Amino acid sequence: MGRNAKPIDLIMADGNKRHLTKAEIEHRKNTEIRFGNDKLVCPKHIKNNKNAYAKWKELIRLYKDFNFVASGDIGMLGRYCMAYSEYLDLIERRAIINQLSINIEEHYYIEKELKDAGVPEKRIEKMIEKYEFILSIGGLIALDKAINAKMDALVKMEDRLFLNPLAKIKNVPKKPPEEEKTELDQNGFGDI
Repeated sequence: MGRNAKPIDLIMADGNKRHLTKAEIEHRKNTEIRFGNDKLVCPKHIKNNKNAYAKWKELIRLYKDFNFVASGDIGMLGRYCMAYSEYLDLIERRAIINQLSINIEEHYYIEKELKDAGVPEKRIEKMIEKYEFILSIGGLIALDKAINAKMDALVKMEDRLFLNPLAKIKNVPKKPPEEEKTELDQNGFGDI
């Protein structure tokens, strides 16, 4: 079984090592499926998120010379940028939690401050319980699971967005079979 065909833009970027003719190149360009136009407008929710917007600009720079992405892909690009931003946020939270620690004096001080602020006793207990869970091994494991799940989602989206070059190869349509001419057709038999 042979490999999937590469998209024509990728072949041309690599230098046309397969020596495709102009007609073959034109045929491939015309048959590759594209949705929407080339204008990629950044969604508002991406512009409002600093990390997501930085990733958006990076992707647009990557895709500007190739016709890999069209306006129909904006939703997927947006989801990828937001997932990337959330991944960075989880990594930052993990770093902050690694720096935190609480001793007994701080525990009593926090409890006293919350009581003085008028927070109900039961709510204070729940808050301290959650804080201790976050600092525990269980909390770190839960955070690590979330980080790994987000990274897995990012890898899958990279395949769909063709950020992984091998993923783009699967998108190229095959060349249509040429009609075989029999000897009779070549001699003009049946051409009336």
